[in-house]
Amino acid sequence: MARPEDYLELLRRRRSRREITPSPVEPEKMERALQAAMRAASGANAQPWEYVLIERGPLRERIREMCQAADVEFHRRSPAWLREFFSTHAITPVKQFTQDAPWLVAVFGRRDLPFWLQSVWLSVANFINALEAEGLHSLTYSPSLDRRFNALLGVDENWSFQALLPVGYGNEHEKLEPRPRHSPAEKVQVIDAAGRLSPFVQRLPFEP
Repeated sequence: MARPEDYLELLRRRRSRREITPSPVEPEKMERALQAAMRAASGANAQPWEYVLIERGPLRERIREMCQAADVEFHRRSPAWLREFFSTHAITPVKQFTQDAPWLVAVFGRRDLPFWLQSVWLSVANFINALEAEGLHSLTYSPSLDRRFNALLGVDENWSFQALLPVGYGNEHEKLEPRPRHSPAEKVQVIDAAGRLSPFVQRLPFEP
């Protein structure tokens, strides 16, 4: 059994990667990550997620076009502060990983099941953390795609598209900007037995 400290270290080092190489992924690594996704907690045990694995092929070009068109519109409508973030972090509507990654994983939610939205994203969190444990990389990419994307993949039009995750080995030369995290002392409050709200007292070191 891994130590709790090992799990925290895995979360600390995990980074979203936009440069995914075409190097093949070992099937057992992908399957273990998918098993982790299926183990997520879900309201009423409804398990309202649906995963679609997309290999490289002609369909990828259609997907790239849809994603980039959606992102051009999203960037246009974004507030100034978000456009500035995109600019300083070199985030553009060009999504090369849709072509390069050995796998694209489309994640959908079943809106006819209870607590579907929260549960789907718990599953995605399990999946991306399990990929990190396998030495694989991904990106939580959520373009605004409508039912035309469902039709392109041939899945139920009533499924709600949530994320398109490239999966593979990241480019070891990709420049990764710092992504400092806030500590529990900054983001957690405590209500004591008397009903008083106060900051959380942090006792352990926290590396941003």
